[in-house]
Amino acid sequence: MWYVIQALKGKESKVAETVVREVADKGENVFVFEYEKEYRIKGEWIKERKPFFPGYIFADVEKNIAEDFDRRLRKNKQKLMEVDGMITPIRPEEQEYLMKLGGEEHVIHHSEGFRVDDYVVITSGPFIGYNGEIRKIDRHHRSAVICMTLLGRDMEVEINLEILERKTFQELVADDENDRLNMAKIVRD
Repeated sequence: MWYVIQALKGKESKVAETVVREVADKGENVFVFEYEKEYRIKGEWIKERKPFFPGYIFADVEKNIAEDFDRRLRKNKQKLMEVDGMITPIRPEEQEYLMKLGGEEHVIHHSEGFRVDDYVVITSGPFIGYNGEIRKIDRHHRSAVICMTLLGRDMEVEINLEILERKTFQELVADDENDRLNMAKIVRD
């Protein structure tokens, strides 16, 4: 099961490395869930990895040893996140969805799509078929801000999303695959 450890924003990798080195036992996996960010500098495309959930790292530990893991963490001035005073893993459906998005390496790669009025159709990448809310799109930086749930709380997260073109609903009439149920609604732009 995946548990969450809070860290200072920008220090996630350093905290994860310390926890792996000083706290984790064999079979306890500690990682930062990341996304790939692509941008251009002087005509050259650069890829870098950034935390998908800034300020959070994950520990994949068995439920029966979570309290022991938390005790060891507390000696290192860290702790597993709690809900109502109890150490709580992320929900199974949240973990399953994150595993689908990031795979074994826990990295979300580039997605692509097109815009139709106030909607986006994601046609490739891990977010293909995403039909939730898009809070912001930045075509210049190839990014979007979406809302995801973690530990029952809605969080805004950035994804790498390239909008390849704009279309109208009239242009989509001939394409039976595209309907509003398979589109992400842009709620702010």
